[in-house]
Amino acid sequence: MPRSPYTQRVVRSDANSVRMLDDYSARKPQSKSKTIALTALVIVVAAALVYSGFQAYKMLSNPVIPSNIEAGIPVTVIIPDGATTSEIARILSNAGVISDENLFKRVAIERNIDASLKPGRYTLVTGMDLDELFPILVSGPVDEVTQNRLTIPEGLTVEQTAARVEAACGIPASEFLEAAYSADRYFADYPFLAAMSSELYNNSLEGFLYPKTYAVSKDATADTVIRILLNQFVIETANLDLSYATSRNLTFFDVVTAASLIERETAAESERALVASVIYNRLRIGMRLQIDATVVYALGPTYDYHPLTYDDLKVDSPYNTYLVQQLPAGPICSPQIASIIAAAHPAETDYIYYVLTSKEGFHTFCSTAAEFEEAKRKYMEIFGIS
Repeated sequence: MPRSPYTQRVVRSDANSVRMLDDYSARKPQSKSKTIALTALVIVVAAALVYSGFQAYKMLSNPVIPSNIEAGIPVTVIIPDGATTSEIARILSNAGVISDENLFKRVAIERNIDASLKPGRYTLVTGMDLDELFPILVSGPVDEVTQNRLTIPEGLTVEQTAARVEAACGIPASEFLEAAYSADRYFADYPFLAAMSSELYNNSLEGFLYPKTYAVSKDATADTVIRILLNQFVIETANLDLSYATSRNLTFFDVVTAASLIERETAAESERALVASVIYNRLRIGMRLQIDATVVYALGPTYDYHPLTYDDLKVDSPYNTYLVQQLPAGPICSPQIASIIAAAHPAETDYIYYVLTSKEGFHTFCSTAAEFEEAKRKYMEIFGIS
């Protein structure tokens, strides 16, 4: 789902050691020198044979696939115990799963998951997107006989999550939605939901079905999956500090709602707290948030991703932040913990605008209308809009 382009609303070399070793070696009898040399030769030959055998094993386990292979072809990949990130990248590249080893390593390090990639036997496909691949490697292999792998990316709505569940687990989307719109069914087991019962709009679990990759039993029901996602939400938010929110009369529900807006507005980790500051600054001065993603949500699952029109901005919905002067009626997607933390701890700024000003997805944040207009001009120039 596209994000808004802009918003009026985010061996150490030691000379002495070497000399001593040379002197010692010079005093040894010649016959022993020959023995040492022969032993060294045997070791080198043996090492070469072992290395060759290992390379052959890798080739058999993870055959090299041409870089121009068609994407989407299933492949079996084996990641051995103790494999480094570089070795994993090479294995995946040889199998055609990724095309850029350096990018894989860089992103793994940037996301601080390079030490969390798990060994095992995976069924993957060629040409995978890293956003889809990394959650699989972090969660680890599944037992393909008894389990399904369910990946819920961050930023999905309940409707989109239901489609993912149906595709991965064979559970009808209609059954999942029936459970997801029966939040009161889970109050007894999830006190945090019961505590916000008066705030939940349309009895919906929107925003609380945590996005992650899961191993789900093949006999799971819609209720089972809902509980797996809710359990993960509880785990992720267990240590969340809400002191900022409570000091400003914001509820936990408000924080998750704001987090869902942040999730839809920026993919840049460095911008989450800044977008949060814009949201709260606007609320503080009574300014409408005017976030396009809330309009898209208000238009519902029939929205065909066309550029929003002025008529779209008038859609009558408590989620439409072009009309309401507060947060929308509830979350508009499932946010990841990074967005929830940002919503709980926004940056301290005087920004009330942000504009997309790079093709890499970064924004310019503005405090005045004049700065906003200049940023819009930059946006139009970068994207060739006249």
